[in-house]
Amino acid sequence: MSLPPIIDITTDGHVHTHLCNHAVGEMEEYVEHAVAQGLRGITFLEHLEAEIRYQPRSWLEKEEFDIYFREGERLKHRFGSVIKIRLGVEAGYNPAASNLLREKLSHYPWDRIGISCHFHPQGEVHRNLLSRRRESLDQLAAIGVDFVVTQYFDALLEAVDFIDCDVLCHLDAVLRHYPGIRFNTEHQQQIAALLDAMQAKGVALEINTSGFDYRGSPFPTPWIIAAAMERGIPLSAGSDAHRPEDVGRYFDRLPDYLVQVAAQS
Repeated sequence: MSLPPIIDITTDGHVHTHLCNHAVGEMEEYVEHAVAQGLRGITFLEHLEAEIRYQPRSWLEKEEFDIYFREGERLKHRFGSVIKIRLGVEAGYNPAASNLLREKLSHYPWDRIGISCHFHPQGEVHRNLLSRRRESLDQLAAIGVDFVVTQYFDALLEAVDFIDCDVLCHLDAVLRHYPGIRFNTEHQQQIAALLDAMQAKGVALEINTSGFDYRGSPFPTPWIIAAAMERGIPLSAGSDAHRPEDVGRYFDRLPDYLVQVAAQS
C-alpha cells in the first residue's frame, strides 16, 4: 500500500488579491492562473485585523469582504467544474482585541481560517513585524528584539487556543528581515509548545513557498518543519501569492525538499 504524500501540491492554500491593498490582480485572474497551472484547488486567504493602528491599511474591511464573497461565489459557479475555489481568511491575532476578532470572524461562512500575527503595539500605533523597511526594523529593535519575538510567539499560542482555526501561517515570520535574527532557548521552547498546541487541535502548518524567493527555501525554517512532521501535524502548501502569476509557485520543489528535511532531522 502506498503512503500518502507528504504534502498536497495540487491546491494553493494561501492567495491574496488587490482587495488587501498590497497585492495586485482580480480574483478571477488568480483562478485563471491556477487553472493554467493545473491546480485542482485554490484558497483565497484575505487579511482580517482587529483594532490595528497602522497605515497604509493592509487588510480588508466589511465593504471589501462583501465584494470578496460576492465575487467568490460567482467564480465558484463559473469555474466549479474545473477547480475547487475556497474563500478563506488570514486572521491577524491582536491579543488586545481577541474577542472583537472572533466576533468579526463570525460574520462570514469561511471555507478556511488561517491565523497569523503581523503587528506589535508601540504606544498609540502598531509596528509591522514583517516589514523590510529600515525605519520599521529600527523601531522594533528599540523595543527589544528578544522581547518582541517572545510577545509574538505568546500571541500565536494564545491565538491557536482561542480561535477555531485550520492552519497557522507565518510561524517564524517575526522580524524575518532583521539582520542576524536568532531564536533563543525561550523562543524555541515557545515554538515547541505552539506545535504541541497545533497537534492537539489539529491545526495545519503552512509551508509558505514565498520563502524560495527570499532565501531559496520555504518558510518556516527546516527544524520547525521537521518538528511538526515528527508530531504528525498536517502540512499545507501556500504560495502567499500577491500577483496572479505567483499562484502555485515552486510547489513542484516541495515534495523532495520535505523528504530531505525529514531525512536530516
